[in-house]
Amino acid sequence: MNPPCNLCGSEAASPFCPGNGRGLLRCDRCGLVRVQDLPSAATLATLYDASYFRNARSGELGYSDYAADEANIRRTARRRLAHLERLTVSGRLLDVGCALGFFVDEAAQRGWQAEGLEFSTYAVAEAQRRGLRVQAGTLENADLPAASFDVLTLYDVIEHVPDPRAVLQATARLLHPGGLLELTTPDVGSLPARLAGRRWIGYKLSEEHLYYFAQPTLRRLLAETGFEVIETWPAGKYVTLALFCDRLGFYLPPLARLLSSLLRMLRFDQRALYIIPGDIVGITARRA
Repeated sequence: MNPPCNLCGSEAASPFCPGNGRGLLRCDRCGLVRVQDLPSAATLATLYDASYFRNARSGELGYSDYAADEANIRRTARRRLAHLERLTVSGRLLDVGCALGFFVDEAAQRGWQAEGLEFSTYAVAEAQRRGLRVQAGTLENADLPAASFDVLTLYDVIEHVPDPRAVLQATARLLHPGGLLELTTPDVGSLPARLAGRRWIGYKLSEEHLYYFAQPTLRRLLAETGFEVIETWPAGKYVTLALFCDRLGFYLPPLARLLSSLLRMLRFDQRALYIIPGDIVGITARRA
């Protein structure tokens, strides 16, 4: 039998998009998409090492060079913080999956009492070396007092965790009543994902992306863990045109090569734009 669905508990599931080779299952009852075999804790601990943040195979695993993209990551952080600040005043904020801590630093500079939580011991060491308030661990085992945060962010995190329900339950415990959760995740039900089929760039190695949410499954899980969705938005990021061409190559290789060569010739390849790909959903929710 298959492992119980994290959303509805059903063991009935069918292969999903077998052509992508990721070994995915779709729950026959609720539609949640997940990998067939969850990786062990030891496998996950070795996955998010230094090479994850600087990896030439970033289309398959991790990042090309996370630290080198600091300026664009910070620009994205400032845009997201401005969005949060339209909904609440600055207070105590926890950024989960904070990587090298750029979002934590940007929040602190804007007056937030910001700290981070990160699974990767490499990333934690780098963030602490920069003098940031970042600790190692997961939400389920973090030594943090209940109802102690005004905002908790989970950007590009929920798809990586072995137990999304437990993560959101821990999130609800850490937020005070009325506190905000903001998250982003690939949307397997989006039009780009459905059009791309097995070639969708959101499909990663089965050790990295463990769950693939569509908006109905994500909204249901949020509701069942004590959250009221107050806003859904198309998530984007600042990326260099070089990275944009790299990702375009997953779908249109000849066009991507031509455009990349042209941008390098014009010395525009390191220019950055805010790109909304249409297959990443952002959700802002309030703890009930």
